[in-house]
Amino acid sequence: MSADDFVRPAIVSDVEPIGKIHAATMTATLEAALDRGIPADVASQITPASLTPGWSQALTAPPSPNYRVLTAVSHTRIVGFAALAPADQELGSAPPEEPAPIVAEILALEVPEPDGRRGHGSRLLSACADLAKEQNATELQVWIAVGDEAHIRFYSSAGFAPRGLQRTLAVGDDEVVEQCWYALLGEAPPAGEPR
Repeated sequence: MSADDFVRPAIVSDVEPIGKIHAATMTATLEAALDRGIPADVASQITPASLTPGWSQALTAPPSPNYRVLTAVSHTRIVGFAALAPADQELGSAPPEEPAPIVAEILALEVPEPDGRRGHGSRLLSACADLAKEQNATELQVWIAVGDEAHIRFYSSAGFAPRGLQRTLAVGDDEVVEQCWYALLGEAPPAGEPR
C-alpha cells in the first residue's frame, strides 16, 4: 500500500467522479445479474449525469446524521467510493429474546476496473466498519445481486455470509434478485482480499 492510496470522507467536488464510477459499476452489476447486456431504456437511465445529482444531495443534505459517503483516492484521483447508512433493525441476527442488534448497511461500495484488486475496496470496507462501530453498530450488511460474482467473492472473503433474505428489483421488463449478506462487527474491522 502506498501513502498515496487512502480513504477519506467524500466532498462535494467528488460527486462527478462518484457519478461516473457508479454508472460504470451499476451497469456491470446488472449485466452480471442478467447474464447479458442491459436493455437500452435502462442503460439510458444509468449515466453519470443521472446519478451525480443524487450523490450531490447525499453530501449536501444527507438523509440522516449517520449517513456517510467515502472516497478511495489514489494519488489525487478518485478510484472508488462507499456509502453507509443505518439499516432496518428487524433484519438483525439476534435471537428474539435478546436486544436487537444495531445494523449499518453498506448502500454502495464500488471500485471499477482497472482500479480493482489494488486494495481500494478493502480500505473502503475497513473504513465503513470503523464508522459503523463508532455509531455503535454490531453488524454490517449489504445487498448483493445474484450472479454478481465479483461482489460475492469480495464480501465472502471479508467474512460476510448470506442472511437468508432476498428482494427483487425491476430492471426494465426483467428482474434482478438481491440477497442480503452480513458480518458481525468484532474488535477488528473486516478486511477482504484486495479489490
